[in-house]
Order: sequence, then structure tokens, then C-alpha cells
Amino acid sequence: MNNQLAEAQATFRANAKTFSLAARFLNRNRYEAVARLYAFCRHVDDLADTGNPGSNSATLNAIREDIRADKSDNRHVNDLLLLKEEYDLPTELLLDFVDAIIDDQYPRELQTVDELVRFSYGVASTVGLMMCHIFNVRNPNAFPFAIDLGVAMQISNICRDILEDAERNRIYVPAELLATPVTSEGLVRGDQAMRNSAYQAAQQLLQIADDYYASAALGYGYLPRGVRHTIKIAARLYQAIGDKVTSSQKTYWQQRSVVSRRRKCSLVLQMLWQRMNEGSSTLLVGKVNHCQQLHKALGNRKFTS
Repeated sequence: MNNQLAEAQATFRANAKTFSLAARFLNRNRYEAVARLYAFCRHVDDLADTGNPGSNSATLNAIREDIRADKSDNRHVNDLLLLKEEYDLPTELLLDFVDAIIDDQYPRELQTVDELVRFSYGVASTVGLMMCHIFNVRNPNAFPFAIDLGVAMQISNICRDILEDAERNRIYVPAELLATPVTSEGLVRGDQAMRNSAYQAAQQLLQIADDYYASAALGYGYLPRGVRHTIKIAARLYQAIGDKVTSSQKTYWQQRSVVSRRRKCSLVLQMLWQRMNEGSSTLLVGKVNHCQQLHKALGNRKFTS
């Protein structure tokens, strides 16, 4: 194993504990490719979060230009370009992801759920679509469901990380859901009215996320059998983050809502048992139309292979 692959796998295990647990059900080649993709995404995301707002803007824009030029001296980008060649990753998806991260360098306050869906597409659904290519899923009917899973997972993360995001001057909970306006400073300071407002809005967001999780589940049958259960497990473990947020109102602002390893293992075992008793999802393929309303915020964007 080369050093960069070993580093990518270590980054994956250390920083994506939920998804890396689910990814253990993948074969070696797919696991390594997913770890490499994650390592690149983590590198770019860390650049947006490190230092003062915009301090790494030049580096991020250079990464964008390297992707367009299909060559780079940056080892993280160079490995991504190798992945791009190996799995025919669309350049448009890579650029959509980097553009979303570039925009996310600065303080922000989202106003609407539609803005949140567009943001979630940029930072999460793009990655899901890239993984479709890694998993050799090329049926365009599968892509809308992959997008929905990315949106759902990102909303789960947002609901978990309201305080952490506020410390970076970012509020992803849409203002239109807030009973009382909130500010980053107020949330960090501990203003009770603002915190109550943000927490109650998070409950609404988790209900929206459940709609996207439910839609994503309708597309699992498009996945190869060797991948399908991994994605089902990843989705359920991320959805459990929302369960934890909902059940921890008294301690929500004191500690991060984390799903325990014991609970994760319990959920995995439940899903393995369910798989043994209920079989696969292939019967839904081609028989369920995607709910277009879930993508109204994305406009006329085309998701091609």
C-alpha cells in the first residue's frame, strides 16, 4: 500500500467514523476509492475552515483551475485526477463540489430551505453522484435518488452541528424556519431564546431530511448488490444522528449529539437481520418515479453520467 493511500484510509477512518463503518462492507477496491475521494473532499473542506474567512481562497481557486486543466502539482488534487480517470468522474461534478466549498469560506446565514437544498447538493450530493460512478451506477434514473441521500445526510449533519457552525459564523438553519431570529454570536453566547428557536427549527429540518431519506431508499435497487447494503447502513446511521438530536434537548447545547458505537453496531445488526428476512430492493427499479418537488430548488440542472 502506498503512503498516500494509507494516509487517505487513515483520514477516512478518523474523520468519517459513521460512513467508514458502513464502508467496511465494500470490497477492497471500492473501499480504497471511496477513502481516496473522501480524503480529497476533506482536504478541500479543511482549507475552507482553516484560518480567517477566505484566507485560503487562492489555494481553493487554484485547485479549481487544476481540475479544469486536468493536471496538478497538489498531491491531493493529483490523486483525485487519477480517480477521475479511473472511474470517469464528470468534471462538472468536481467543479460543483469545489465551487460550493469556495462559497462556504465566508460567514453566511441561509434564508430559505431552497438555499439549504442547493448548498447540500453542492457539498454532499455531488459526492454521492461521484460515488455512483465509483460503484459503476450509470443509469440516469438513479441519480435523483443519490442526490436526495446527499441532501438528507447533510441536513442531519447541520442539525447536529448548529453550535459548531455558529462558532465559524455560519448559520445553515434557514431563517424562514426560525420562530425567533438568531445570530452566531447569540448562539455561542448562550442566548436561550435564540437557542430554543434554532433547536425547534432543527426539528422541522429533520422532518424534511426524513422525506429525502425516504426518497433515497426508493433508489437503492439501482446499486450493485455488493454496494447496496453499505449505502443502506450509511443512510440509517446518519438518520440516527437526527434521532439523537431529537432525544437530547436537555444536553444538546452542552455536547455534540453523537451516536454511540454500541448503538451503531445495534443498528447494523438490525439491518443485517432485516436483509436476511426481507431480501433486496431490486423490485423497485423502474417502478417508482422520483418526486420532482424535492428538486425544485435545483432548477433545470441536468445530472448526466
